[in-house]
Amino acid sequence: MVRKIKVTPGIGSTSLLIQHSELFIQDVYIDKPQLLLIQNGSMTITYQDQEISLQTGEMLVLNSGQTLGLKHQLSDNGPFSCAIMAWDPTLLADAGLHTQAFKPPLITVDHMQVIPHVPSAFKQSFTDTHNAILWHHGLPAPITRHRMLEQLLWLSQLGVRYSLHHSESVTQRVRELLVNNLHKTFTAAEVAEQLMMNEVMLRRRLAAENSVLRNVMIDVRMTHALRLLQCTDLAISHIAHQVGYESGSRFAERFRKRFGFAPTAIRGHLRALSVH
Repeated sequence: MVRKIKVTPGIGSTSLLIQHSELFIQDVYIDKPQLLLIQNGSMTITYQDQEISLQTGEMLVLNSGQTLGLKHQLSDNGPFSCAIMAWDPTLLADAGLHTQAFKPPLITVDHMQVIPHVPSAFKQSFTDTHNAILWHHGLPAPITRHRMLEQLLWLSQLGVRYSLHHSESVTQRVRELLVNNLHKTFTAAEVAEQLMMNEVMLRRRLAAENSVLRNVMIDVRMTHALRLLQCTDLAISHIAHQVGYESGSRFAERFRKRFGFAPTAIRGHLRALSVH
């Protein structure tokens, strides 16, 4: 099965996550509000000393700005797979869904909400929208926006909405800057300038939050690499280059240090496809 990520700027992204091995992945930062549909296998989430399990056919409403432990379990039918739809925060803000009055009142999701019994019409709408955005070339951005908003309306019919996060910590603000500019390699001075402070103040405020700029930069890169390994068939050497490593071995070493296993472990027995 081919894996792919489709990003529509200012609107959001869709992706298909497939994992051929059962691994516990620690401290995964969620950078965008997401909606997941488990297609095969099961998923266990560790958050603040709690464990939440999802089975095939269930949905997870997942908000941004949190760090989770994740484990994807295979099934007798094959590897773990889930369809993911992620919203750009500007789309959530523009939608106006957070201000509408629904009866019964909406559950505001600050962290996560499991939807165990998904109405068949909602599941069909989500699947059709996900497939159309991911696989149909040339789908106009206004249509993409409309169809992704439709999923938010479905959630509202179930009494669920995302809370709108406003980053207060400097660490989160740095993460958001880096995540939204993955193509760019920032210096410390450039990060400080973007956050409208000097470099000394930036490092001091990060230290007060027990963060180090270099470590945050590395973690953003490694988390992006993890996503590319799970949701694309790009060669590992190509992924290494995308996250700023000319040396594949150096990338593999850094990835193993961050997650505790090699990049190849994500794909199990599958060999990464060559990039043409």
